[in-house]
Amino acid sequence: MKKSVVSFFAFAVLSSFALSGCGSEEIKIGTAAQNSKYVQFAEIMKNNLAKQDKYNLTILTSAGSADNVTMLNKDEIQLALAQNDVSSDAYHAVGFYKGGLPMNNFAAIASLYTESCHVVVGANSSIRKMSDLAGKKVSIGELHSGTEQNAKQILAVYGITGYKIKTFNFSYEDATSNLIKGNIDAMFVTGGVKMPVLVDLSKLYPIRLIPLDDNEIRDILSNHNFYTRMTIPSGSYNGQTEAVDTVGIKTLLVASRSMSNEDVEKITGNLFSNASSFSSIMPPGDEISEKNAVEGVAIPFHRGAVKYYHSKNIRVKAE
Repeated sequence: MKKSVVSFFAFAVLSSFALSGCGSEEIKIGTAAQNSKYVQFAEIMKNNLAKQDKYNLTILTSAGSADNVTMLNKDEIQLALAQNDVSSDAYHAVGFYKGGLPMNNFAAIASLYTESCHVVVGANSSIRKMSDLAGKKVSIGELHSGTEQNAKQILAVYGITGYKIKTFNFSYEDATSNLIKGNIDAMFVTGGVKMPVLVDLSKLYPIRLIPLDDNEIRDILSNHNFYTRMTIPSGSYNGQTEAVDTVGIKTLLVASRSMSNEDVEKITGNLFSNASSFSSIMPPGDEISEKNAVEGVAIPFHRGAVKYYHSKNIRVKAE
């Protein structure tokens, strides 16, 4: 669909910094790893905003959702893509953020699409079901990432915690490399179906996706409100011949509260007026629309977004 501020200085800048002159305004957006759906989405946003509203979007890679909400809260970036659960937990200081101060210096613009939780092994692996992960070496995503949070919650319902599993906090790129080399047995990836890093991996190295069991899916859904039941369609990745049952989390576009209402209203309008430009990267069954954008969002909306939605006779909760 979470890293320390140190990671901010390690970000790879994927697009040019502010344009001089022309009144163009630079806005920084936090995404995820370079070969990710978040970066794909931000690249299309960048083009749309430059053409229509003359904003210059600077795309920064990060560890993902939690990294992004942390930087938003510190006004180090202005926009971000983040999982619905991570955003809500940080905003309300619950879950993985329990005991800390609420990070509420950001607000929602829109819900975009649903990320699916992928559990990936080599095609010839002896791992056939989730319970087989016990005793294995598994990458659960970068430290404090949304993937790490999802992996821990999924493994917990199977009772695979603590000494029962050897986990690694690899980036997606490092995880794929270690999977190919046989240094790990499996890797978790949370992202939109046809996640670029897995599309590329499946072309290079035969993989197989491990399905979640129906009873455990029900346990996850009953214990964590943000998850939904998902199916990764057959053919989503090279060599994938069967559909795979799993769970998913909504991806949000969020903004710093320090952004002006006018800017956020324009960015919101730009998103929907260019909705069709995202169709090539959207997971199956998802589409960007005003109706979908306000469903299930667990944090308040930015006042600029509220103004846009009200103009379309859609009522949402303001910050």
